[in-house]
Amino acid sequence: MVLGDLTMIEKTLGQIAQMIGGDISDEKFSDIKIKGISTDSRTIDPGELYIPLVGEVFDGRIFIKECETKGAKAFFIDDPAKINKTVSIPYIKVEDTKKALQDLATAYRDQLTCKVIAITGSNGKTTTKDLLHKVLSEKYKTQKTCGNLNNEIGVPKTVLSLDTDTEVAIIELGTDNFGDISLTSRMVKPHISMITNIGDSHLHNLKSRSGILKAKLEILEGMDDDGIFIYNIDDPTMEKEIPTYDIKQKVLSFGRSDKATFKINFEKSGPASIRFSHGDDFYQVPLMGEHNIYNAAAVVMISQMLGLDKKSIDNGFAKATSSQNRTELLEFDGFDVLDDSYKSNPQSLLAGLETAYMLEGYKRKIVCLADMLELGENEVDLHRQVGRKIDSKKIDYCLFYGPLAREMYEANLENFPPNRSLYFEHKYELIEKLKSLVIGASLVFVKGSHGMHMEEIIEAIKYFNI
Repeated sequence: MVLGDLTMIEKTLGQIAQMIGGDISDEKFSDIKIKGISTDSRTIDPGELYIPLVGEVFDGRIFIKECETKGAKAFFIDDPAKINKTVSIPYIKVEDTKKALQDLATAYRDQLTCKVIAITGSNGKTTTKDLLHKVLSEKYKTQKTCGNLNNEIGVPKTVLSLDTDTEVAIIELGTDNFGDISLTSRMVKPHISMITNIGDSHLHNLKSRSGILKAKLEILEGMDDDGIFIYNIDDPTMEKEIPTYDIKQKVLSFGRSDKATFKINFEKSGPASIRFSHGDDFYQVPLMGEHNIYNAAAVVMISQMLGLDKKSIDNGFAKATSSQNRTELLEFDGFDVLDDSYKSNPQSLLAGLETAYMLEGYKRKIVCLADMLELGENEVDLHRQVGRKIDSKKIDYCLFYGPLAREMYEANLENFPPNRSLYFEHKYELIEKLKSLVIGASLVFVKGSHGMHMEEIIEAIKYFNI
């Protein structure tokens, strides 16, 4: 089951008020039944509680009347003076609506009996979450974070989406700054937590890979001492620094290293699947890219801890699919697109390039790369490093878009001739150039940070007539 904006908490208005320490506008409404909450007036359903969020440029309070019209039973409010005089449904007075949302999630989590698995890391969080959900669903009623709802608002919505009979919840935790994961970890109280890897994302706030690891390790703050912490020991930052931390929980690791608790071996993979082994057991997953072996290995490790046998794990793996815009091979009329446009950082970009190198049967390979955002003060150097590493023997054309991608382009010219490495200030210019470069049996690799909206390129080129 996937979690959407509709959340499944079922309580009376009085119970909700008690859970967050708020006051009902009129006690005669205490017994009103609430089924679900929503922070979005566009998707609210009848019977739900509306929680209007207030930001610097957005005020959800102006949509209270609209939510009433759509069937909302009640709402949170921080300032009753902001309520439209024609609104007749009851409300709960709170100090801060966002904090009230978080407090409600925390209180609701305390009432649940499910096993909670929390996942964070610079890359691979969503893939690991989705893959783990496929596998664990073979044995348990399992729910997971929908999309990338992994922040201070998304995580409480995820918690409130959990059914009371859910057996395992897989919750993704993201971070932009110190304190973010501390907040969400204390909210979800995981039994098992893991860090996939440490890359260069969010360096603008966290400054270094050591800082990123410190921020990710806040995932331990919501765990009891009898919890289990898992990490990728092949990650150089974690291999070096995890032993220096005083971690109270049981610490386990996975990787190819002989020091790994769960040791794996990479096996020869096909063009559209990965293979690895642990002991005498071999596993195959219909995903691309060797980097996904680590994600799958973590899934096997956790699944075995929760009592799944080899057959169940294999069955779950067989049902796996790539998350949208994450290393997905799209087949169009006469050519293919390797879509990895959801986000980008040096580690994930290089991993995507390795996948493009590996894919066979193409007459021409073209990469379209945009800015890698949130890399901090070293962003220029990191773009240049990646530009130099693109293999001119395995890629025919490199097309770059964005101000930081210009740095990648200039470094790329050290290995590529100018007629094979091109820079564009506008996305439409890049698309026009692609029209002349894409021939039959071409592979186009598209990658960039989410803010660069490289999915627009894929949407445009899918209608090319080759």
